[in-house]
This record gives sequence, structure tokens and C-alpha cells, in this order.
Amino acid sequence: MRTIVCLFFAIILSSCNIFEDDEIKRPIPVDSISVNNISNLSVDFTASIFCGSMCWKNTYFEKRISGSDVFIKTFAVMDESSVCLAVCVDYQTTINISLISAGSYTFHFWKSDTSSIDTTLMVGL
Repeated sequence: MRTIVCLFFAIILSSCNIFEDDEIKRPIPVDSISVNNISNLSVDFTASIFCGSMCWKNTYFEKRISGSDVFIKTFAVMDESSVCLAVCVDYQTTINISLISAGSYTFHFWKSDTSSIDTTLMVGL
């Protein structure tokens, strides 16, 4: 009986993906940006991606601040199990960047490992 129970659980565990992450996260290149609002110590941008995917569940961004340079990289999250048509769609996402102090900042939006879209703004002055 113990052998049958062990075999039963082995079959169930091997057929399930409970130990695997079924989401794919990948960086997406920003094709253009627009500044929506500059308030006291934050900037709201809209980033446009001209070849987005209908299979993206959501997007998020990571930022790194080095002095007056702000590096922003946008990521898409999609479900690995979904079948997706290879069709480009225009996609826009809002990015809010909070800063610690007022000053002139150069924002670098990731396009590839060797290029970015850059803009310099005065914030909080």
C-alpha cells in the first residue's frame, strides 16, 4: 500500500509545475518618452513601446540613481504557458520617479545594452 501511495504522489508531483515559475520577465526597449508632470521631487513619464505584445500581463520598471543620473529599465511580465501571436502592438506605460533632493537630473531610459533615450530635467527648483 505504501508503494502505491508513493507512486501516486510521484505522478501528481511530476505532472504539476508547482516548483517552477511560469512567468517570463524580460527587459523591453523604450522607443519614446514624454514628460507628463514634474512636481516637487517626482517626475511622471509615459514610456512608449512600439512593438509591445498582447500577452504582457503587466509591466514594471527598475531605477538606479547615481549622482544626477537616473537609469530606468522597463520589464514586461508574461505567462509562459500562454500562446501568443507574433503581432506588434503599441504599448504605453506610466513611470513615476521619486527623487531625494532637488536639482538637475538626466534620465536614461533603457533601449538596449548600448543605447538609451536620455533627457535632462530640473526637478524641485
